[in-house]
Amino acid sequence: MSSWKLFRDRYIRDRKYQYGVIRSIADWTIIVYLIIPAILFIIFRYRSWWVELPRWIESIPFILVFMLIYLLSWNGSIRTYVEEADKVFLIKMQSIFFGMKKWGYIYSLFSQSLVTAITFLILLPFLSNHFFLSWQKIGALLFFFIALKALIMLVKYHLKKIDKRFKKLVLSFLFFAALSWISQLIYILWDKGALFLVCLCGIVFLTASIYFSLKSIQKLSAIDHEIDMGRADKTKNIELIFILSNEIEKPIVSKRTKPLLFRRSKRILKKRVPANGFIELFLKVFLRNRSYVISYFQIISVGTVAIVLIPPLWIKIIIFFGFLIMMNSWLSLVWDKIAPSNPLSKKFSETDFYFKARKRAVLFLFMTAITLLAVFVVCWHIILSQFGMPFGLFRR
Repeated sequence: MSSWKLFRDRYIRDRKYQYGVIRSIADWTIIVYLIIPAILFIIFRYRSWWVELPRWIESIPFILVFMLIYLLSWNGSIRTYVEEADKVFLIKMQSIFFGMKKWGYIYSLFSQSLVTAITFLILLPFLSNHFFLSWQKIGALLFFFIALKALIMLVKYHLKKIDKRFKKLVLSFLFFAALSWISQLIYILWDKGALFLVCLCGIVFLTASIYFSLKSIQKLSAIDHEIDMGRADKTKNIELIFILSNEIEKPIVSKRTKPLLFRRSKRILKKRVPANGFIELFLKVFLRNRSYVISYFQIISVGTVAIVLIPPLWIKIIIFFGFLIMMNSWLSLVWDKIAPSNPLSKKFSETDFYFKARKRAVLFLFMTAITLLAVFVVCWHIILSQFGMPFGLFRR
C-alpha cells in the first residue's frame, strides 16, 4: 500500500459518501425538474452576459468585485484525510502516513485553485467587456488570488487548532483585516500596472504557504485537530441540510463550562410574578443556546436579503408578510420546546399565566426581529445606494 493509493481510496470513499448525502435529498424527481432546469438556466444566463451585459453591472465599481473575490477566498481549507484509527496503526508507518497527508494537501490546494479559477471564469464577461481588463491583468489577478487562497488555507489550518473561542475569534478578525489590507495594497499596485510586483508577491505567498503548510502537516501533535477538521469537512453538507431545514434540530456542542450570559442567573425582570418567571426562564435558555440564536438571525438575514435584492415592491410586501408568519411560527415552536422541558413549567403548563408568559415572550422576540429586519434593510439600502446599485428599497 503506497501513500498515493491510500489517499486515492480515502478520497473515493469520501466522494461516495458525499454523493450519498446529496442523493438522500435529491431524488430523480428533484434532479429532473429542479436541478437540470436550474443548470440550463444558469448556462443560458451566462451566455447572455457575453451577448449583452446586464444593466445592474454598470453601477458596480471594480473594487467591490475585488473585495467580493477576497471574501470568497476565505472559503475552503486543508484536508489531510486523517482518520481516527491512524493514531494506532498508520502512524507507525510514517513515510506512508505523511505521504498521504501531502497528497491530501496537494489535492486541497488544486481544488481550491480550481474554485478560484471558476470564479474568475464566471466573472469573465464583466472583467473583459465591462471593465475592459487585458488578459495580462486578469491573469496576474488570478495568480495572486490563487496564492492568497493558499496563504488563507494555512492561516485557517492553524486557527482551527485553537480551542478557546474568544481567542480564535480575535485572531481570525486580525488575520482577516491584515490580509484585507495587504490585498488592497496589491490592488493599488495592480491598478497602476505594476503586474510584475503583483506576480512577485504571488510567488512569495504561494511558495511560503506551500513550504509552511507541508511543514505543519508533518507534526504529529496536530493529528487530533486534523481528525476533527476532516470530520467537520466531511459532514459540512449534512450540516448545510440541517441549517436549511427548520424541522430538524441543530444541536451545537459547546466546550464552555460556564454559560456566557447570565452566569449567576440574575433577574431580568424586576416585577416578580409567575408570568415573568416563565419569561425569564425562556429568554435565558434561548440566549444561552447558540443554535436558537443562529436560527433566529438566519431567518432575519434571509428576509433581509430577499427584501433588499428582489426589485418589485409588491413582492417585497409578500416576502415581509411571509417573514412575519415564519418568525412567529418558529418562535412559538421554540417556546413549546423549551418551556415544557422544565419540570416546574410543565406542572403549570395549563395555567393562565403560562399562556400569558408565552404570548409576551414570543411577542418580545417577534418585535425585536421586526426591528432588526428594518435596521438591516435600511443599512443595506444606504450601502447599496452609495454605489448606485439598482437594488433600491422602493424600486418598482
